[in-house]
Amino acid sequence: MIQEEKTKSQEAFTPKLEDNGEPLVPASCYPERILVRPQYFIQGLEGSIPECYVREGVLERLIEVAESLPRGWKLVLLDCWRPLALQKALFSKLCRELRERNKDLCEEEIIRRAKMFVALPSDDPIRVPGHATGGAVDLTISDNKGRILYMGSDFDETTERSFTCYYENLAREGKKLSAKEKEAMENRKMLLQLMGRANFSNYPEEWWHFDFGNMNWAIRTGAPKAIYGITKPKFRWVS
Repeated sequence: MIQEEKTKSQEAFTPKLEDNGEPLVPASCYPERILVRPQYFIQGLEGSIPECYVREGVLERLIEVAESLPRGWKLVLLDCWRPLALQKALFSKLCRELRERNKDLCEEEIIRRAKMFVALPSDDPIRVPGHATGGAVDLTISDNKGRILYMGSDFDETTERSFTCYYENLAREGKKLSAKEKEAMENRKMLLQLMGRANFSNYPEEWWHFDFGNMNWAIRTGAPKAIYGITKPKFRWVS
């Protein structure tokens, strides 16, 4: 079962890019509602950083989502703005894993499969990875006891279980879902609905990935332009 690809109209649609100049801001300053757990820094990946940076408009929307959660529940950010060096490291690592697991696949197919889960590193303004814009967020939810909600696949799991509608599709095909599978399906639907109300769009191959303001978001929503292009944090002593 392969999740549906983008429609032909989406593929043919190329929005304009007019960066509005919003700065990147840290998302860790509202721990009452938003927790920052930068997974690639925790795992020691090359180029990773110990903060989750997002554009100002993205943070405003994340706060809106977080404050709509039940009392004591929180958003948990796993990855947001991503340096191109980290993007390259992730893409290369995934390609190596795919080659090791699939000795019979040609390089073209390896690249195609890798691109389903990690965007091809590029500084082309039109093809820049969403995480390099500050408009992409990878996240989940914790309850009032600090427990991460069960979503049915691990973050960054490169299987079809990570597809946002995986469990819904199973149910639609007539499979009787277990209690845990139903729990995952409902939790994903909740996350999708909450983020959608704040005008985020979901990447359908990853239940945890949402975009606002970047090219991916504009293409999925049909917005006439993207307002976030490639960017990086500004520091006084670092160029």
